[in-house]
Amino acid sequence: MTVYRVVATVIKVNTPSKVTDDLELHVSMPCRMYKVGDKIVFEDNQINMQETTGALCLTLIGGMIPVLKALQRSVEPAKGDDNKPVKDSTQGVNFFQCSDAERPVLFRIERIPIGDKPRWIVAEELAQKSTNGVTHYHTPNPTDAARGDYDNQWGKQCSY
Repeated sequence: MTVYRVVATVIKVNTPSKVTDDLELHVSMPCRMYKVGDKIVFEDNQINMQETTGALCLTLIGGMIPVLKALQRSVEPAKGDDNKPVKDSTQGVNFFQCSDAERPVLFRIERIPIGDKPRWIVAEELAQKSTNGVTHYHTPNPTDAARGDYDNQWGKQCSY
């Protein structure tokens, strides 16, 4: 199984438009959270805040979660009815649009292979080898070291 990091890059911020002719607009401006070129970088069960340049809209993130989990994993080689290998269907996902009906933001989706198993599994394996002290079972947030938070680093002993 291949594991991927997923990068969502804003390619279009739509101006408000009516959903139907008989309904008035509820908004007067495009989405102010994103601009073209903003990125959100997903790795395992985390958002890589060090590389993310866009805002984190909870509506967007909530809508992406079902797709995101599929995008982060590959179950190749999947077999078709003829028992021949077929491409993972998530490889065809290139775009994602937020659920705002009047002013949606469109993202390009890029999948970048990062290994053969999720990093949290690698972290858990390292933690299980540790015999001294308490160890966290998740990958570190990329900003932990910058904040001086070293008890969150997998494979290192916690300070408490």
